Amino acid sequence: MEASSENRFNLLPPGLRFCPTDEDLVLHFLYHKASLASPHHSSNSIIPQLQLHLYNPWQFHGRALSNGDIHYFFSTVGESKATENGYWKDVLMDEPILCSATGDEVGIKKYHIFFVGEGDDSPTPIQTTWVMQEYRIYSYLLDTHVHTPDTLPKQESEFGLWVMCRVFEAKDNSGRSIFSYEDNEDNESELSYLDEMYLTLDDI
Repeated sequence: MEASSENRFNLLPPGLRFCPTDEDLVLHFLYHKASLASPHHSSNSIIPQLQLHLYNPWQFHGRALSNGDIHYFFSTVGESKATENGYWKDVLMDEPILCSATGDEVGIKKYHIFFVGEGDDSPTPIQTTWVMQEYRIYSYLLDTHVHTPDTLPKQESEFGLWVMCRVFEAKDNSGRSIFSYEDNEDNESELSYLDEMYLTLDDI
């Protein structure tokens, strides 16, 4: 269900913050959202489902589950990433998400940067400081009749239909973006050394 502008999902008592790890987001929240065996799990009522193309990143406050200026919500694989004022560009820097109990790879984290403009064909798209981390879970984990998150099989698989999104501004003290993104002559993505070091962090 699409969240209204009044954030009915911000149910945490004062003093508590929502600070999940990458593993938490995949094996707890995304797992229960995507699994048909637990459609009414509490995580489904805490974190809203949003249609990504309906909102610019600065409009998530009051709609997503927020911890300060960090916003969490569910979306679907294949959802359009073009909004009214811009688009989310995949920077092609995927990170594996591992299960701490087994060491198995259970999903991936993809990085997107928000650009103001009408798309890659726009004459002057403007990079913003907004970043989206998109978490995907392997579909074989959702076969709850055979497996649980604590007993993960080792096999390659497609991803589930749901994704978890974490959106935030990545900027330094001067307000400039931490990410310095550009396409090289071979039309491949490049990030600065600082960006690559930043991407190695487990949490923001």
